[in-house]
Amino acid sequence: MYSTIIHIKEVVDLKIHEQAWELREMTRKLARNLSLLDRDRASCCGVTLAQCHAIVEIGRLSEATPSILAATLRLDRSTVTRLTDSLVEQGYILRAQDPGDRRSLTLSLTEKGRRFFEATEDSMNGFFRSLIERIPENDRKIFLSSLGSIVEILEKGKCGCFDLDTPLTGQTEGG
Repeated sequence: MYSTIIHIKEVVDLKIHEQAWELREMTRKLARNLSLLDRDRASCCGVTLAQCHAIVEIGRLSEATPSILAATLRLDRSTVTRLTDSLVEQGYILRAQDPGDRRSLTLSLTEKGRRFFEATEDSMNGFFRSLIERIPENDRKIFLSSLGSIVEILEKGKCGCFDLDTPLTGQTEGG
């Protein structure tokens, strides 16, 4: 099994296709490790990973509509409906008519949901603090800025789907 271990100085000397491969490998491993962390956190508390994400996003917004939650989680409305139905049944969230628009629903946390949200936030904040403390202080700003750039690019991007009969050749979307 190949393990990607590369230092910042070595990345500068790589060609663009090698840098792209390294970025892919690093983000693949990062995504896998973060999803395992999320899954372990959620499963120990009796909710699915999707339910955990929904609780956290509703907690951060204080109140959300199903449409806002769907957009935030990048899920379709029917999936969010099933997700919120289960969270209402388990006592984590409340679903109510929006007093300003009777056609619209609002989602908010119950006391049980608020406790779950706060425990999750505290736990994850502590975990990520332990990670950032391992990065030399002089490198933290550059690290966070670079990671922020990647997140921004990904959030603005569209699906990179492709035709299996026509391999991608490094073209940008729309080009």
